[in-house]
Amino acid sequence: MSATWEVQKSLYDVLANDTDFMALVENRLYDEPPTNEVYPYVTIGDCTEIPDNRLIRNGFEVTMTFNIYTKSGGLGFYIGKKIYERMNILLNVKKPSLDTLTMVICQLDNTFTDREKDKRVISVRYRVIAHSDETITF
Repeated sequence: MSATWEVQKSLYDVLANDTDFMALVENRLYDEPPTNEVYPYVTIGDCTEIPDNRLIRNGFEVTMTFNIYTKSGGLGFYIGKKIYERMNILLNVKKPSLDTLTMVICQLDNTFTDREKDKRVISVRYRVIAHSDETITF
C-alpha cells in the first residue's frame, strides 16, 4: 500500500476546486511542468513517503512539494507569495479527504524561495500524515 498518489490527488483536487486559487494561477496547476511556460503557474514537485505505523494500523507520512513559478521583475515574488498564501489557507492544518486512507493532518513543513534565471520560484512543502482504516493482524 502506498499513500503518495492518494495524497497527491487529494491536495491537487483541493487546489483545483478553489476558484480563488485557480484565478491567481490563471488555471495553470500542473502535475507535469509545461513546455511552453506562461506565468504564473504551479506544479507538483518532489514527493517522499515514509512509514508511520501506529500500534495496529498502517500509517504514512508523505511530504508533497508544490512549486510556484512567476516571472522575474518588480512583482515576481509578490505574486508568488499571494498564490502561496491562498494555498496555505486551503491546505495548512487541514484534513482533505482521501479515498482509502484517513487523513490525520496536512500541515506546512517549509517554504523556500529561489531566483532561477528569469523566473522566481517558491517551493512549498506540506507534510501529510494518513492512516489506514484496516487493522493489522499478527
